[in-house]
Amino acid sequence: MEDRNQSDGTDRTQAHRRGLRLRFPIRLHLAPGGVTVGVELLVVLLWTLIVTRPYLNLDPTMAPEGREYLSAIQTHHLWTRAQACGWCAVWNGSEQGGAPAFVDPHGSMLHPLVIVTTLLWGVVNGSKVALIGAFFMAGLAQWWLARTLGLGRTARVWSACMAVAAGHLSGRMELGAFGVVLSTAACALVLPPLVAVSRTGSRRAAVLLGITLAQAALAGQGYMQIGLGLILPAAILLVPWERERFFLLARRYALAAGLALLLASPFLVPLLHFLPEFTKSTDPNFGSGQPLAYVPLNLVIDDYAFFTSDALHKLPFPHLYVNFIGWVPVLLALSGLRGGRGSDERRSVIFLASSSVLALWISTGEPLGWLVDVLPIPWLSEQIAGVRHPSQIAGLAVPPILALAAIGLDRLLSAKWLKLKIAASTGESTSRLVSIDLRWLLAVPLVAALITAEAFGGQWIGVRQVRPGVYDVLAAMRTPDLQWVNTPFGEHFFIEPAINMGLKLGAGVRTWRWKDRTLPEPVLEANRGNAAAGMTQVAVVDGVPIYSAPPGREYAAVTHVDGTRTVCTAHGIGGDIDVICDAPQAGRLTVLENKWSGWLALLDGDLIQLQPGQWLAVEMPAGRHTIQFRYRPWDVPLGIALSVMGAVLAVYQWRKKETPDLASPATDSPAGSGDDPITATRSDPARAEQPAGPRSDG
Repeated sequence: MEDRNQSDGTDRTQAHRRGLRLRFPIRLHLAPGGVTVGVELLVVLLWTLIVTRPYLNLDPTMAPEGREYLSAIQTHHLWTRAQACGWCAVWNGSEQGGAPAFVDPHGSMLHPLVIVTTLLWGVVNGSKVALIGAFFMAGLAQWWLARTLGLGRTARVWSACMAVAAGHLSGRMELGAFGVVLSTAACALVLPPLVAVSRTGSRRAAVLLGITLAQAALAGQGYMQIGLGLILPAAILLVPWERERFFLLARRYALAAGLALLLASPFLVPLLHFLPEFTKSTDPNFGSGQPLAYVPLNLVIDDYAFFTSDALHKLPFPHLYVNFIGWVPVLLALSGLRGGRGSDERRSVIFLASSSVLALWISTGEPLGWLVDVLPIPWLSEQIAGVRHPSQIAGLAVPPILALAAIGLDRLLSAKWLKLKIAASTGESTSRLVSIDLRWLLAVPLVAALITAEAFGGQWIGVRQVRPGVYDVLAAMRTPDLQWVNTPFGEHFFIEPAINMGLKLGAGVRTWRWKDRTLPEPVLEANRGNAAAGMTQVAVVDGVPIYSAPPGREYAAVTHVDGTRTVCTAHGIGGDIDVICDAPQAGRLTVLENKWSGWLALLDGDLIQLQPGQWLAVEMPAGRHTIQFRYRPWDVPLGIALSVMGAVLAVYQWRKKETPDLASPATDSPAGSGDDPITATRSDPARAEQPAGPRSDG
């Protein structure tokens, strides 16, 4: 009797596990199906290389098109400075008086993809490789989401290729907004594990969600992360309303959030420390937003002239509005809204539809305007008002819409289709020659949708030569030591080459600024217009006049009690600045570098006190002395330490034994689409184990 009970228990356990596998067949790692999955991802990669082929040109003088591209990647020089001087890189002394290097919310310098590509290929070429990686990341995210939803190979690969070619990435390159492209792809990568956690309750899924949330936070630019943060509450729609499962999933989502905060700490800790000094231009009216009725039209309009006009309450800047995917995905997405093949798919459809509508609505600026009005903390309202161009957030609607399109396509492929049989008759016998599955006809609109999207987006994906005259102008602005200079105002293609040459740009180009602080005045300025007051023209290079300032703007000088000044020489990089002064009398040394907590000063090797004020300043005695200024903040090491703790916790949680918490009857597994006619051979081992019938793991 005891043996039979044990046998019955074993049978129930095996049935329990079979039910779990049928309902939740998702493999949470990204190489689950051996050769088949490898082939699918290879197809997506090859398509990515076709779409982004201009970026394969690794001539460092050929920069991606987009009028602001060479200012958008300037923060990547964090890693060239790190290679040159190690810890000095935590201070960015290249622009506007300097600032902590890890706090720039617009820069993508801390994203792993940027770190690796910059260290391997340099700033310009590394950014081109990173762009290719970002486009592939968007395709990978879409493929992973389709697989998590249990869809078939055709739906997975096609939706992934559509994500690569869609205008929500390529259109941003009209401006050259590297950070928007990367952060859009990074935010899309959050969706698959977000859905997987709700379906499996898996600890590993929660770890992956935490990792993807962290890399999204590190992707830079800020707008897309704010949009993602406002969309994420819709994940409640994925949670089944069963008490036990609800609390389990709440714990898993809490684990993911905790991991994300820890892993993103190298950025978050310095940013939180610096925020009181941070300000930027605001627009509480969000004038770039379109009325909601017009926003969805940007998904199907592929007219360049339309996007360069102010029609339908737009600004004439394509990068703010282009999200083209075409009518085929939109119609398939509408088909995907119909019902669901199981409770999990129904919840997923509701979540995807809701998140896409939320993204489109947020892009109008209306919910942001409401937040500005109701938030009780003025500082927080000001930060929300800093999201001046929310229309870009509409790009976050594209991944869920393409996921719905993949569901619709999968349903079409699973429907019963007629087969066309062509036969030849000879006398009394009839021999069939071929049988054609009419589902192959779907290949025509599917391929046409890809070609149309690639052709439209391709007009913004290209490279162009940086004019040799740019380097000539910059060479004429070199100074014998550290001095602030200005490149031609508003000409972004001067920025990265200038920083690469080691120039310090007094004005530069940056989307934020220090609160209540002035910019350092330049000793040299390239200016196509009128010269600044008091400056005199000293040269004309490549048609650009260069002006010199009178004495008094030197980077480092000692001011004596009698009002006289002694100019000092300064050398260094980032947060390592060495000043040599030979002063006839004592006085105050002022260095035109923004002072912030973390700076320390040493006079001939002995620690001395910094004086109050905007700039680095110390009191020094008469004679020849060397003053060393070093930026060694506490926030960056703390952030890195917390990130290491997060990595250890992620490994621990990943290796921790899983329990089948969400087991349920196999009858609830969603119906699949059978064999795709375009990829009819099944090679997944997991499928071979399953009985014939509805497909559950796609």
